[in-house]
Amino acid sequence: MSQPPARPTDLFTLADRRIVVTGAGRGLGQGLATGIARQGAHVVLVARSLPELEETGREIRDAGGSCHVVPADLASRDGWEGLVADLVADGVPDGVVHGAGVQVRKPATEVTPEDWAFIQAVNVEAPFFLSTRLGAAQAHAGVPASHVFVTSLSSSIAVRNAAPYAASKSSLLGVIRTLSAEWAPLGIRVNGIQPGYFHTRLTEDLLSQPEQHARILGRIPMGRLGTAQDLVGAAVFLLSAASAYVTGQNIAVDGGWLAS
Repeated sequence: MSQPPARPTDLFTLADRRIVVTGAGRGLGQGLATGIARQGAHVVLVARSLPELEETGREIRDAGGSCHVVPADLASRDGWEGLVADLVADGVPDGVVHGAGVQVRKPATEVTPEDWAFIQAVNVEAPFFLSTRLGAAQAHAGVPASHVFVTSLSSSIAVRNAAPYAASKSSLLGVIRTLSAEWAPLGIRVNGIQPGYFHTRLTEDLLSQPEQHARILGRIPMGRLGTAQDLVGAAVFLLSAASAYVTGQNIAVDGGWLAS
């Protein structure tokens, strides 16, 4: 006898899955981590600040979720290499969400080599090597995993005073496409989420300027900034069985910005 079809809600469950979320101490990463935990996943919370991670962990546990914290400084090779070792030692995870990111907002002519190196290290090098090392372990273990990279509008449009950041996020588009093609035969999917304008620490200096704030809101058809919870649905979709035939994509969550 054939199995009855899954209920639509069953497709989006993350029960019994172990999902790594970087940048989980604050901002979009924190919102993604708490939202993913609500769908039943055990979430591995990764960030540099242990107090911030512990606060996210308390929020998840108070809501009945499951998680544990792994502090790591993703700006250094030692940081992401140690993180990979810790994650694999606890059992190969079913998915990873790369929520960690940094920004240095200044005119391109004022960007220093140190600025450039820092942004590329956190925004490109760490997620690339974290995913490739975990991907190798997942392939070896036969785990049908999902990797989700948080990209940016700056990889699709010009954003002033953000050249290194735009370069880093544009690089992730190439990583997503290449890994998705290489890993599809292994049952490992790779996608991106492209947030529009969200009020986070990375955008606080920009959005604190009344003229800039008004200009940005005027370009968003939905008429508001995004919140961390606005990303959760896309992340859950990409991590779950609901997107079993989706890979190599970059889903814009931007209130209609790019369409306008």
